[in-house]
Amino acid sequence: MAITAFPTSLPAWAPHDVINESTRWWLAWNFDLQFLIPLALVGYWYARGLRRWPDRSRAHSRWRTASYYSGLAMLALAFESPLDRLGEHQFSMHMVQHSIVMMFVPPLILLGAPTTPMLRGMPRWLRQRVVRHVVSNGVVRAVWGFLTYPIVTMALFVVLQWGWHLMPGWYDRALNDDFIHQVQHGSFLAVAMLFWWNIIDPKPLHSRIPVMARILYFYGAMIPKHILAAFIVFADAPFYPTYERVHRFLPLTPMEDQQLAGVLLWVPFGELLNLLTAGIILGFWFKRGNAEQKAKEDAEDALVAAQAASRTAESTAG
Repeated sequence: MAITAFPTSLPAWAPHDVINESTRWWLAWNFDLQFLIPLALVGYWYARGLRRWPDRSRAHSRWRTASYYSGLAMLALAFESPLDRLGEHQFSMHMVQHSIVMMFVPPLILLGAPTTPMLRGMPRWLRQRVVRHVVSNGVVRAVWGFLTYPIVTMALFVVLQWGWHLMPGWYDRALNDDFIHQVQHGSFLAVAMLFWWNIIDPKPLHSRIPVMARILYFYGAMIPKHILAAFIVFADAPFYPTYERVHRFLPLTPMEDQQLAGVLLWVPFGELLNLLTAGIILGFWFKRGNAEQKAKEDAEDALVAAQAASRTAESTAG
């Protein structure tokens, strides 16, 4: 179990203020230190951990480091760029933000294999007095095992999205209450991290799902996501009254904006991403299969060579 693979020190999210109609939306950046300082801290711990890991027991390629920092950068842009505040005015922009947080940030961070660098980079007192006690606690381990069980993570991923988008009043309440909005964003990121954990091997840990079965697991969660997108696209009326009241920066009616949000969820953040993910999993399966076959052949060659050397030695001795 590796609690440190999650950027858990990000409890506060950017404030959700509407953009004044006279303001140029591309200038509507946030600068929330309660978000940026913890984000910078986990980035620093990762870099510090890599420097303190000279004699590595396994390879840690540069692409993993790039992946981790790309995930942090996308997380920062999702909540600090004008996209965050545009989400208060356009459902489609909010959908882009949520899709980035759930479909891009978690796999990028986990592909960065952050467990070992984070543990080595954080202060000793935090690692020894907090992390060690947490991960060795039987209750915590049992909860972790339950939450990362494939059926559970898949169900959480599906129910969370359907609940926030279709339960009466939930989405509108989030748009009008900063605390509820923070809970929404935090729950999206946390559940997405759990979901992607079973697809990606965040070394040195491994997913409990066989490689090829991960495609079934992935599509098991994506199909309900597509159905949700269809509900949004083909709805007879706008779902959320708030988007009918606020100023819109895109030249779209509330209904057109909702349809665009559904299409974005369905196609670029749905089908296209699904095909890419399935292709990556297949490529990983072939790569692992080839590596295992090569290792087997090398072992057989070594055995044959050893037997031949033994026979030669016996012949010489005779």
